[in-house]
Amino acid sequence: MSNSFILGLNIYHGDSSACLMKNGEIVFAIEEERINRIKHWAGFPLESIKACLNHQNIEMGNINYIAINTNPTSNIFGKIKYGLRNIQNINFFLKKLISNKRKVSFTKILKKEFKLSKIPKIRFFDHHLCHLASSHYPSYFSKSLLISADGFGDFTSTCAALGISNQIRVKHKILFPHSLGIFYQAFTQFLGFKNYGDEYKVMGLSAYGTNKFQTHVDKVIGYKKQNFFLNLKYFNHHSQNIDMKWNNQSPKIENLYNKNLSNLFDFEMSEEISQEHMDLAYSVQKKYEEIILNYIKYFKDIYQSDYLSLSGGCAMNSLANGRIIEELKFKKVYIPPSPGDAGGAIGAAILCSNESDIKLKKNIHYYTDQYLGTKIVDDNLHNLINKRIDKKKNDENITLEFVEDEKILIDKIAKNIFQNNIVGWFQGRMEWGPRALGNRSILANPCNPDMKKIINSKIKRRESFRPFAPSILYEKVSEWFENSIDVPYMSIVLKLKKNKLGKIPAVTHIDGTGRLQTVKASSNYLYYELIKSFEKYSGVPILLNTSFNENEPIVNTPEQAIDCFLRTKMDLLVIGKYMLKRSNL
Repeated sequence: MSNSFILGLNIYHGDSSACLMKNGEIVFAIEEERINRIKHWAGFPLESIKACLNHQNIEMGNINYIAINTNPTSNIFGKIKYGLRNIQNINFFLKKLISNKRKVSFTKILKKEFKLSKIPKIRFFDHHLCHLASSHYPSYFSKSLLISADGFGDFTSTCAALGISNQIRVKHKILFPHSLGIFYQAFTQFLGFKNYGDEYKVMGLSAYGTNKFQTHVDKVIGYKKQNFFLNLKYFNHHSQNIDMKWNNQSPKIENLYNKNLSNLFDFEMSEEISQEHMDLAYSVQKKYEEIILNYIKYFKDIYQSDYLSLSGGCAMNSLANGRIIEELKFKKVYIPPSPGDAGGAIGAAILCSNESDIKLKKNIHYYTDQYLGTKIVDDNLHNLINKRIDKKKNDENITLEFVEDEKILIDKIAKNIFQNNIVGWFQGRMEWGPRALGNRSILANPCNPDMKKIINSKIKRRESFRPFAPSILYEKVSEWFENSIDVPYMSIVLKLKKNKLGKIPAVTHIDGTGRLQTVKASSNYLYYELIKSFEKYSGVPILLNTSFNENEPIVNTPEQAIDCFLRTKMDLLVIGKYMLKRSNL
């Protein structure tokens, strides 16, 4: 029996990506930014497609279907209805129409690049249906509530559905122009964080504030039962005045808010972070949590659901996810490793496999773990490293050591981390999704109260209010956190137990929480054993884990890892069984 292949794509949107499904299983997935080194790159993910094909050593002609996570005909009647009511914004809708046309005309690129006379069959799927599929099917819940929320996709911002076995039944939608994602992004811009994807900075900053601006924020957004509404007098996104750039670059979006929002507050926003910034971030975060919890609870109560699958860009709000766990009391909550737009590529591939004429084996495991990206190629790795460091190893006194025995290697690294050295850890296959989960990570001692400052001074140079994350042995979660749950993809913030506060200051936020990653031997044996070895030295089953990068996308290749090591003051770099050390160790 010949293999069947489906190529899933997120195109012309932030975090453009590609995945490859083989006989019903996702075998490879990557974001274009990891290859072209442009954060959140939006466009056609040509290099990601090539990486998918290379992984299986196949050609485009071997692909049975191409599945796209957008469908320009979705919600067509809603679009027409809104357009007729807002005829003064006709230029805005013409611009959106041109954008949609580009999404369906990429076949010329495929024909030219892969020299095809005939391209594979193409299927388009609704944006939010792809989000829902990306969380429902890999969750393996037989029945669950499905929630997808983001800025917008195919004219929808939020969607509630039921996942029942192999079916997704959409029950409710919130259409343009009302959006929780737009609400949060507009305030992110207003607070001075203008880059696409900066919302996590607001989350980090909110822990330092109070709810001083609750009454102000209440004027901007409200809700009734299952619906929420933006007060559009404060926003630009529904008019022709706003410019959004998504074509072959990091997305650039002009201010989503207008002067009415600025006038609502009686202080001037400065570049320097002030208490007003902190208080506003707190009020915005709390309002977001209030609305998303109300929305989820409404449908939880109606359908008496014990299980939740959460997706869309808003599922990256790990603070809100923590409150969902604590307050809504689902038996289990599943959030995929890439819940945002990149993950829609996987949702599209799954939907395509479900409706295609490809016969799949029973009990499909859509993917077995989160490590779906490129892997280390051991051939010639020694020469590659030597060549890369040749010009600088003498100037910086860098030594290279190969450690054959895995146990000895792990013990050496664990001891170095305990001694407060910062380690670049590059192993196995790259993680799928925005989080470094132990294969493309920078690791450090969580017990050192100065470690956050040390990492920021040596490598990250990022804002002091942003916390670092703890990776913890799965079986030890109940000893350290108030809620004992599995969080394999670093997607939930939980409160530390009171008797543990102060023991891991480098990964404890000011509010006594941590955005944890639970680590099992079955999913990442090497990383698990490293944390376990660190526990032997420290008595703490936790490592500080942050992404292996320096104000850039997470490193993808050994060359990129070495370059990051060389231009920063990282103490050690471990690539496979090779250790690069600076002479001060």
